[in-house]
Amino acid sequence: MVNVINMDPNLITILLATACLFSGDAVRNERQTADDTGNTICYEGLGCFEKNGSLFGKPLFPLSPEKIGTQFRLFTQRTKDEKFQILSAVDVDSIQNSYFNPEKLTKIVVHGFNQDASADWIETMKNELLKAGDFNVLVVDWKKGSRIVYDQAAANTRVVGAEIARLITFLIEKFGANADDFHVIGHSLGAHIGGYAGERLPNLGRITGLDPAGPQFENKDTIVRLDPTDAKFVDTIHTDGKRLVLALGMLQPIGHVDYYPNGGFSQAGCSIFQVVCSHRRAHVYFTESINSACKFQAFRCESYKDFKEGKCMPCVHWECGYMGFHADRAKPPTGTTNVKYFLDTGKSEPFCIHHYQIKVLTGHLLNSATENGKIKMNLILSNEQLEETYLTNRMDIESNKTYAFVVSSKNDIGIVYNVTVSWQPSTPTPGSSITIKKLKIVSGNSPRTGRFISQNATIEAGYTSLFTRICG
Repeated sequence: MVNVINMDPNLITILLATACLFSGDAVRNERQTADDTGNTICYEGLGCFEKNGSLFGKPLFPLSPEKIGTQFRLFTQRTKDEKFQILSAVDVDSIQNSYFNPEKLTKIVVHGFNQDASADWIETMKNELLKAGDFNVLVVDWKKGSRIVYDQAAANTRVVGAEIARLITFLIEKFGANADDFHVIGHSLGAHIGGYAGERLPNLGRITGLDPAGPQFENKDTIVRLDPTDAKFVDTIHTDGKRLVLALGMLQPIGHVDYYPNGGFSQAGCSIFQVVCSHRRAHVYFTESINSACKFQAFRCESYKDFKEGKCMPCVHWECGYMGFHADRAKPPTGTTNVKYFLDTGKSEPFCIHHYQIKVLTGHLLNSATENGKIKMNLILSNEQLEETYLTNRMDIESNKTYAFVVSSKNDIGIVYNVTVSWQPSTPTPGSSITIKKLKIVSGNSPRTGRFISQNATIEAGYTSLFTRICG
């Protein structure tokens, strides 16, 4: 995986902790343009902004456009091997002399806190987008407004969003572009920038929030953060929504559809000592999804616990979601918002995996009412390869009860012809066993279902039982 955060992870904590010391100085020179009450500041062409709340309780104005220095860098299939072209909402020639084509779809990529448009992940995403289609790709650089204390950067998002809205409006009014053809893709603070742009633009096509920033935004009024009214379709990916000290993202559903890989926090392969690892996985997943044959299928579910217990498979129609670039293939009915989808990912690239539901109906246990241990399976595929998995951690198994599990594989395992099952009791006990009446495997990626012959197979500790697929 590419290293996409050019900073010491511990620096985030330091910057946040020092925000209260410096945020007042950061806006001192701008207050001369405030109104008589001192509560509003106005910038030509963008309108007026009130002081916003602060993580540390001190309201702040956004910095001026001149200080933030927002730049719009255009890349197309004609320019991808050349230096980018810069577009301006106050310079008609910058558009006319560029390769911008108003008849094509436009993807707008926005970085977050303490980053800039030259970040490796943006370069990779831009290239994948241009590989996928003949798009206008606009990369927004607001580094002068993001590489400062977090509170001030959060305040600056309002101006950057207004600048994006002004440019899109300019492209619509002067060059005939269509608002529905614009798709804003923002990471962290960049997700809320997309929201601020969208609230100024009727009929903006789509906003994708990649782990939208949590501090100052989670559980706040919709006027403050990204929400479903900001575009015709708003999809989000939550990857760092919960941690012991400070989550960089949020768990709150804020889109038409909200995706929660690995539950929306503690991403697979990220240790607790890697402060930004889970946060940045959102843009890594999105980038992989653009051209991958594996489409990050996810399942509509009320909770990650329900998903892991196999309660949300199989899915049909829009209840089957696709995290990332192809999320717009599964839109919920009009008026439906905050639909939650869950999935798991791999620990390393490629991160997309395939999900399977396995249902086990137990029979009468011979030696006790309850057995405690692990069930292990080997799936024997059509090419005679083995796919090995533990269905459970240690758990209680009872008589005549159906258990559902979700297992995953980096490969589409196709048709499973045979299954071997073994039982591993938590405590070695003479005669410990379980009995299985029925076994069924359902693919999350297709309607294929496999039922397997069983005749109340009793599986003792240390032994294996073979189940064979029923034809038809």
